[in-house]
Amino acid sequence: MNIGIFTDCYYPQINGVVTSVMTLREELIRRGHNVTIVTVQVPGYKKSSDGVIRIKAIPKFKLMDFRMALPLFYQDYQCIRDLQLDVIHTHTEFTIGLFGQFVASRLKIPMLHTYHTMYEDYTNYILRIKRGRGLVKRFMRHSSKRYVRRYDAVVVPSLKTEKALRSYGIKNSIHILPTGIDLAKFPSYEKVDPHLAALRQRLGLADSTKVVLSLGRVSEEKSVDVIIAQMEALSARTGDVRLLVVGDGPYMAPLQRLARDKGLERHVQFVGRVPWEEVPYYYSLADVFVSASKTETQGLTILEAMACQVPVVVYEDDNVADLIRDGVSGRLFKTSEELTKCLESVLLDPEYAESLAVRGRQVAASLSTEKFGEMAEKLYLGLLEKTIEIEGDTDSSAVFP
Repeated sequence: MNIGIFTDCYYPQINGVVTSVMTLREELIRRGHNVTIVTVQVPGYKKSSDGVIRIKAIPKFKLMDFRMALPLFYQDYQCIRDLQLDVIHTHTEFTIGLFGQFVASRLKIPMLHTYHTMYEDYTNYILRIKRGRGLVKRFMRHSSKRYVRRYDAVVVPSLKTEKALRSYGIKNSIHILPTGIDLAKFPSYEKVDPHLAALRQRLGLADSTKVVLSLGRVSEEKSVDVIIAQMEALSARTGDVRLLVVGDGPYMAPLQRLARDKGLERHVQFVGRVPWEEVPYYYSLADVFVSASKTETQGLTILEAMACQVPVVVYEDDNVADLIRDGVSGRLFKTSEELTKCLESVLLDPEYAESLAVRGRQVAASLSTEKFGEMAEKLYLGLLEKTIEIEGDTDSSAVFP
C-alpha cells in the first residue's frame, strides 16, 4: 500500500505523538509498504528526509507542541496526488489534519484519524484564568465531535480515550490501538554498568542514594508538583532519596520555585532535556519511575520504564487499566498519601521492587511494535476492502437498476 501519514508534530520534535508516528512508519515500511509523512516545517531544521514532505509553517506561531501550516498551496496537493496514495491516516486536528481530509476527499480514498490528545484537559493553555474554562471544555468536546465525523474510522491509544469520545457523542467506528514499543531500544542495564556509574557521578549521586525518576515533557498537566510535594515525607521514611526530573517544558520554572520554597534542593534535581540515546540509562539508573499525570491517553514513558525493567508507580486511570495490576506489574495510587506509601513500598523492599519490574517488562514485551504495525495494516486493508465493496455496489446498481 501507499500510505500517507499527516501530522503537525514530527522529528526533530520529541513527544508522544512523534514517537507513535515514527514507530508506525518504521513498522509499516518493515512490512513492505510505502509511507509518506506530511508535516510542518520546523524552524532551523534543514535536514531533508526521503518520504517526508514538510509544508511551510506560520512564522513564530505555536499552540502547545503544534505548529500551524501556512495556507496550503496547490503544488503541495499536486506533490501528494502524484504519490497515488491508497489511504490517509491523520494524527492531528489542526492544519495538516484538515489538509489530509481535503486530499482524501479529492482523491476519494479512505481516511482514518488517531485521536492522541484529550484537549479538554489542556484548557489552561487557551485560558489562563479558571473562570470560563468549563465553557472552553464544552467547546473542545463539540469541536472534536465535529472534526472526526468525516472519518471512516477513528483510532485511540486506550480505553480511556474511547470512553471520552463516546461521551462526546461520537458515532464513528473506534479502534483501540496502543502504540507498541521496541524492546531493543530500551534495554535494562545492570546497576554496576560503567555508564551508569559515570552518570551517577555526573549527577552527584552517592552509591546509597535512591533515585525516583520523572521523565517527559515538563508541563502543568503532568502533575510533577504532586511528586515534589511528597519528597519531604518520603525522605523521612526511606533515607537518602532524590527525585530526578528529566525533560523540559513550560512548567519548569514554577516547579523549581516549589522545590526551593519547600527546601527540597537536596531531594529534587532538575536534569533538563537529555539526548534520546541517553534515555534508557536514566531509566536504568532509577529505583522507581513515577507518573502522577491525570491526562495521559496512553503514557508511553510508563511503558518505556517497564521495558527497561524499572518498577513503576502510576496514577490510577483507564489509560493504564490493561498495563498495570496494582502490586503485580506496578503500583497504582489516587491520593498524595497513597503515592508516598507506594513509593515507600518499592524503595524499602528490593525483592518486591524486582518482582514488579520483571512482571512489568513482560507486560511491555506483549505490546510490541510488530503487533502495532500488524494491527494498523489490518485496519487499512479493512477500510480499502470496504471502499472497494462500496464502489462495486455502485457500479452494479448503475448497470442493473
